[in-house]
Amino acid sequence: MSRAPVSAWWKAQELLARRAHGSQELINKLKLRDYPVDEIEKAIQCLFEAGLLDDEAFAQRLVAELFSRRGYGYHAVIMRLRQKGLAAELCERVTKQFFADLDEGELLAVILKVVERRRSHEKDKNQLFAWLKRRGFRSHEIARVLQGRLKEENLN
Repeated sequence: MSRAPVSAWWKAQELLARRAHGSQELINKLKLRDYPVDEIEKAIQCLFEAGLLDDEAFAQRLVAELFSRRGYGYHAVIMRLRQKGLAAELCERVTKQFFADLDEGELLAVILKVVERRRSHEKDKNQLFAWLKRRGFRSHEIARVLQGRLKEENLN
């Protein structure tokens, strides 16, 4: 006795129940499962209409997660959002807004947390600067953190 195949609509809901997805990420997963393109498009449209799929809300939550919990900077956040299949304009707009609304103290605290967690032993400021750049932080943000560390080291 074989089971009836699950529709793209049900599979999409199942995937969304596990975790939030962007629409393109969901489309890609459904394509990997060999659902017909027209069925996928209909399922995605129904999810948007039902309010179960919202790329902007997904991007906003992901930006906060990538920054606060993962310690990624501005540029790395945009790159990660793009990897999820979100539109470039949406990625840049949501990330720019998040970082514009961010309290400077919170920004510096996250950078310091990342540095202490990963590179607390690092003494060469140039290497530390380059490492933070690779994590996506902007030069002016890194400079403020390094200046603060220099002041602390001089006081001790």
